[in-house]
Amino acid sequence: MKKSGLVLIAFILFYSNFNAQEIKVDLINKTKLEKIIKERNGKFLFLNIWATWCAPCREEFPDIVRLAEEYKEKKIEFIGISIDYPDEIASKIIPFLMTNKVIFKNYVNDFNNDEDLINMLDKKWNGALPATFIYDTKGKKLSFLFGSKSYQEFKIEIEKALKKN
Repeated sequence: MKKSGLVLIAFILFYSNFNAQEIKVDLINKTKLEKIIKERNGKFLFLNIWATWCAPCREEFPDIVRLAEEYKEKKIEFIGISIDYPDEIASKIIPFLMTNKVIFKNYVNDFNNDEDLINMLDKKWNGALPATFIYDTKGKKLSFLFGSKSYQEFKIEIEKALKKN
C-alpha cells in the first residue's frame, strides 16, 4: 500500500467519530451578532474571535474546546467567529474545527468591514487576534481578553463571570 493510502486510512479512522456534516459555519453580520449578544436566554456568552492563519489563535483553541466541554452543562454558551474569508469555510475553517473536535457554534465574519466588527465589540480593541469577550446573561460585557490566553486564564475569567449572576 502506498504511503498516501495509509495517510488516507489514518485520516478516516481519526475522523470516523467526528462527522463533517455536524459542523456548520454560518456568516455573521452586525445584526446577527447584536442579537446573539442581547438575546442570552439566561446564559453567559464566551465569544472568541480567531483565524486559521493566526498562530496564537490556533495555540489557545484546544483550551477553549476543553472549556466548552467542561461547561456545556453550565449556563455559558461558547461561540467562535473566524475572520478568515467566507470562501474559506470549506477549505480552511471546517477542517480546522474538525481537527480540534469543536462542539460549539462558529461563524465567519461577514461585516461590511473589519472596523465595524472591532468597534461593535470594543472601541479600545485594535483588532489584534485572538480576542475573547465574556458577556453576562443580559448581554453586558464583563471581560475583554486579547492575545493568547491559557486554559487557566480563561477558566478564572469564566468563574468570575459566573459568580456575578
